[in-house]
Amino acid sequence: VGNTTKALTKGYGIGSAALAAFLLFSAYLDVLYSFKHNPAVYVVDLSNITVFIAALIGITLIFFFSALAIRAVGAAAKRMIEEVRRQFKENPKIMAENPADRVEPDYARCVDISTRGALRAMILPGIVAVLTPIAVGVILGPQAEAGLLMVGTMGGIVLALFLNN
Repeated sequence: VGNTTKALTKGYGIGSAALAAFLLFSAYLDVLYSFKHNPAVYVVDLSNITVFIAALIGITLIFFFSALAIRAVGAAAKRMIEEVRRQFKENPKIMAENPADRVEPDYARCVDISTRGALRAMILPGIVAVLTPIAVGVILGPQAEAGLLMVGTMGGIVLALFLNN
């Protein structure tokens, strides 16, 4: 499977996620309507200052989350390089020319570094991604929450398309 096919399938994945996110946003507005019984809930007015502030928080949240994830990948890669260098230094037979003299590297240690790094690095982004929308909804209200979700979704789609290539 070539790079073109991979890029194409990632594009389809982003499109599917975008459609799902917009459907979930519509479902949020439907649930909001079922509580308020007011058709005005379907209008997300960005000229309302609380909605605008929440929308700004939503777009910022997307870039903040992505920055934390990218930083985590860099830190994990650095630790992986240090481990590989350590293994080569301590056991030069890993790269022996004669296959009979070769020794297998400690793959499990590398997997452990990668797994621990990924889990540890995603704690803060996970907390931020869960608590920020809850805080915005409680503090600024359901219409502001709609602004956060709407603009955050649009920004996330654009960022996903940008980072895809």
